[in-house]
Amino acid sequence: MTLEAISLCFPSASTFGKTPLEVFYTGPNVKFTFPYEGFQWLPMLPAQWIHVIVALQVVAGMAMAAGLWYRASAVMVFLAWAYLYVVESTRTYWMSHHYLELLTTFLMIWMPAARRYSMDARLAKGPIPPKTVPYWALLLLRGQLVVSYFYAGVAKVNADWLLDGEPVRYFLSKARAISDYGSSLSPAHLEFLKRVLRSNECVYFISYAGAVFDLSVGFLLLFRRTRIFGFVLMLIFHATNHFIIFDDIGFFPLLGATTALIFLDADWPERFWRWLRRPRLAKPDWPWFAVGGILFPLVGVSLGWKLRPSVQPAEANESFRLARRVAPLVVVWLVWQGLMPLRHYLIRGDGRFTWEGLGFSWRLKAEVYRSGPCELSVEDNSVISRDAGGRWRIDWNEWHGDRVIYRTVTPDGIDWSRLPEIVALSEVTIGQRLIYNPFAASSPRRAGTEEESMEEVRRIWRELFGRQPDAIYRAVSPSQILGAYSKALRSRGYDLPTGGDVLAAIKEFYGRDGQAQMISVFRRMNPFGMETGATSAAPFLVIEDARLFKKTSGQLWQINPAAWVNGTYTRGEKDRSYVNVGGEPLVLYTRSVGLEAKTILPRASILDSQDRPDRSPYISWNYLTELTTSQGMHISMQPFLLRRYARHVAELWKAEYGRWPAVHALTVVSLNGRPFQELVDPSADLAAVSKSWFGHNQWIRNLQTPRIPGGAISTVNHETKPVR
Repeated sequence: MTLEAISLCFPSASTFGKTPLEVFYTGPNVKFTFPYEGFQWLPMLPAQWIHVIVALQVVAGMAMAAGLWYRASAVMVFLAWAYLYVVESTRTYWMSHHYLELLTTFLMIWMPAARRYSMDARLAKGPIPPKTVPYWALLLLRGQLVVSYFYAGVAKVNADWLLDGEPVRYFLSKARAISDYGSSLSPAHLEFLKRVLRSNECVYFISYAGAVFDLSVGFLLLFRRTRIFGFVLMLIFHATNHFIIFDDIGFFPLLGATTALIFLDADWPERFWRWLRRPRLAKPDWPWFAVGGILFPLVGVSLGWKLRPSVQPAEANESFRLARRVAPLVVVWLVWQGLMPLRHYLIRGDGRFTWEGLGFSWRLKAEVYRSGPCELSVEDNSVISRDAGGRWRIDWNEWHGDRVIYRTVTPDGIDWSRLPEIVALSEVTIGQRLIYNPFAASSPRRAGTEEESMEEVRRIWRELFGRQPDAIYRAVSPSQILGAYSKALRSRGYDLPTGGDVLAAIKEFYGRDGQAQMISVFRRMNPFGMETGATSAAPFLVIEDARLFKKTSGQLWQINPAAWVNGTYTRGEKDRSYVNVGGEPLVLYTRSVGLEAKTILPRASILDSQDRPDRSPYISWNYLTELTTSQGMHISMQPFLLRRYARHVAELWKAEYGRWPAVHALTVVSLNGRPFQELVDPSADLAAVSKSWFGHNQWIRNLQTPRIPGGAISTVNHETKPVR
């Protein structure tokens, strides 16, 4: 537990190079939390107090291990870890070993675990304290471990794991051995390693071996004849996970190997010390040695050795008065732990997808989920409704934000004839800018000469703003701008075979917001050229007018809606189908946004789609303004977290507008390489739906593809990072 606390302070693969403390507890982006149900009253403490809790766990963990003030240190370890566990479920929900640590530290509070090998025993004064413990303590800890391993195996008994080799196939495609050791191998050896790890034989061997191990290892450790065999399998299993397959499982291998020592006789430290002083290998039981070696090559020979029982010390005759409630409580705990992981099988549908009854069922690394950012929309008929003629009516008097519509387009497939002459763009990397569109249907000089287009821009500006723009220049292709950057980046060691690679390297090197000088140059690029790398010979013009813009953080520019003036030149085909009450809006054209929404959209905005004429304008909620990227991905694929956040959105809306809105979500999820499908009903009002813990919730979709399609197994996009 000391190591777990320390690990929160160091970058981790599971948090993509950031520290878990920063990502989940203390970072500037942590504004909202997802405590476990029943713990919503528990606040996220300020960063300095989180650091105090972590420090207390470090100190208390060392004291507990040394048996110094054992009971107090055990209580402190449990309370510190329990707080960090329950206050942010998106960190711990997926990690079965964190749950095991929580349960174990709780159980250890009640156990007389410091009677012998401890500082408390050495420092004890007065009558000699007892040196032994009642058997219920060992029984409870062993039972807890058997339950956790067994149900980890039960989670793997399904068609995905045993028949299709998923998600093992995915894990092996990203195996740690490839990324960590590949640079030390020759290209031929690296290719051989990849071929072996990604072969069907390896996939199915790991799949079946993992399932059989989890199902059996707890029981193997219970019996003396198979105990050494179980320990050998335990070490191989955790070494394979840690050194070959995973780089993001933290201290789980160490936890698994060390907690298994509870299955040994209680005096094993003394016996081990005597063996170190006079090491010798006893003769095996040859029949077991031979049969084991045949059935399980190499590792099976360990069945030839059977651990002998300890010689009972005199103090073992100490009599214990077992409290009346101890035996019933031990039985209740083990029965509860044995039954709780089964509850999702009693609910209609596939719990792996619906998440109904799935919590605390020991499913670490049993599934891989893929999900894009979900879309949250707020339905408020006072803002957006239909008029008597069936047209969409937007009442800007009821809207508390800027009078702006964000219109999504597909950059590579824009029909410019349907857009106005003056197009306002919102681009992730360079901010907002103004483009003259020579292909607009309303343009009197469609695709005329550059000089004619510039003269048209000057005329429009005089009519709209009574002045000339600061500058007008011909938009240029990305290749013209990126050439110099490409040369500079190659000199720094970047391998840039394509224009898209140059763009990616520039974003990596300069950061998402970039530098002011870089952005001013990129603003000369063709529309959406920075995002797509597309080239075009079309005579688009870039219009600069500083009086229409305001600067934001990161040197990006935004158009000031209060300074914007609309006219026939700024209205596209879609705008004529709306009824705007309270003024005409600024329309910003942008590509469909995902995680980039955090930087280009306000918390609440009105969106529509140029590519989908049938889609009505809607109020989009940008949850990334208060959720971290990790939390945003979690609500995209966990329906109960999504429902909880939807109710939070409704509460915020009511506080600002005085009305309780409906909140809808569109999110799609892929389970173990299946085709993406909707997770929840898009028409369901997630701010109003009830939840059932013991039955199916109608607003959650059932898994529509029981088996992974054959083609998906071989064509699954292994470059997509799993949501864990």
